[in-house]
Amino acid sequence: MTSSISLSGLNAAQADLRTTSNNIANANTYGFHASRTEFADLFTRSAFSASGTESGSGVRVHTVRQSFSQGPVNQTSNTLDLALQGQGFFAVSDAVTDGNLTYTRAGAFGVDAEGYIVNASGGYLQGYPTNADGSIATSLELQQMRIPSTVGDPQATTAVDLSVNLPFGAEGVGNQDAVPPTNAFDPADDTSYAFSADVNVWNNDGEAMPAKVFFIQVQEPTAGDPSTTYEMRMEVDGEVLTTTPATAAQINFDEYGTPTSTIAPMDFSSTSWNLSLDLTDTEMSDDTYQVLSSAHDGERPRGLSGLEVGDDGVVWASYAGNQAISLGQLAIANFPNSQGLKQLGESSYAQTVESGDALMGQAGSDGFGKVDSGALEMSNVDLTSELVNLITAQRNYQASAKALETSNSVTQTIMNIRG
Repeated sequence: MTSSISLSGLNAAQADLRTTSNNIANANTYGFHASRTEFADLFTRSAFSASGTESGSGVRVHTVRQSFSQGPVNQTSNTLDLALQGQGFFAVSDAVTDGNLTYTRAGAFGVDAEGYIVNASGGYLQGYPTNADGSIATSLELQQMRIPSTVGDPQATTAVDLSVNLPFGAEGVGNQDAVPPTNAFDPADDTSYAFSADVNVWNNDGEAMPAKVFFIQVQEPTAGDPSTTYEMRMEVDGEVLTTTPATAAQINFDEYGTPTSTIAPMDFSSTSWNLSLDLTDTEMSDDTYQVLSSAHDGERPRGLSGLEVGDDGVVWASYAGNQAISLGQLAIANFPNSQGLKQLGESSYAQTVESGDALMGQAGSDGFGKVDSGALEMSNVDLTSELVNLITAQRNYQASAKALETSNSVTQTIMNIRG
């Protein structure tokens, strides 16, 4: 009987050593919660025994209880490093849709190839859908938090706004061999036009296409008519666009460089393109030829330029410098009995009957901690206390071993008694 009591002490001390060693090993594990081994004495008696003479039957491990106290928070430079200041857990799914939920305070998150916010194990961070202004759209369902790399749909260019300066006199002829040019217009023949200007044009996929506007001097100043006339042509991706009639794509300047009439938008077309060219701000002066400005109305998806996570868990993203929009609000979980959670490893937990159902809410509301972006909660292990516990557990193990040795010695002594 004495040997079994000593053996129970050895087993208990071994369990204590194991728990303490695990705590020490995870002293630098993000979101780890230290555990302690709790024991209960064994006492066996019958209805006819005298309780005053019973000494007990040893010890057993009653439970291994975790401490969910706040761990120290370290600041980082990563926006998606998230720490909870206060109660609660981040909710993580093991699949994009209808995945099993686990709960953790380890907030080292990143983005996968599809833009989902995930942890190192590939779990998807959960949140609530929001409107663009950050207000909750619905709290009845969770979504996988996702940060798209771009937003918006591509839109092909339909209008080009171009402004150039055309020079007076002989310089206004540019590369042309004559006025009008000897040969018909050809983008590959620079003697068939005076000047050209590169412009931005995007196709239906938001891809930039090579495009040019050409200026052909078709009338030069004379004694009888001091005005100057230019005719425009457009080329996009090797395809020459036309306008009907050709005179609809002309601008005329008087001797002072002032347009003789309002410069109206000019419509160019081909089998692939329909573009409006606006040369309203084009001018003529003594300066050399130069492009003053160029713009177009094409759209392409806007790239991510900034990301923030508020202390309420709302994820804000800016695209191409535009006003930030809300992508969702992190869902925070709490439990009636956190001690009842099932440990899964990797600082994660699963709901059990003992823990009760998860209570979901928003960060900063009653009963839920705030989110600290650019920070990580470290392990709440106190190394000094653990080292003291380690010494204590070792002492208890040695004492139980000594008790077992003494018990064996006494038994051996009895076996050696001779009648």
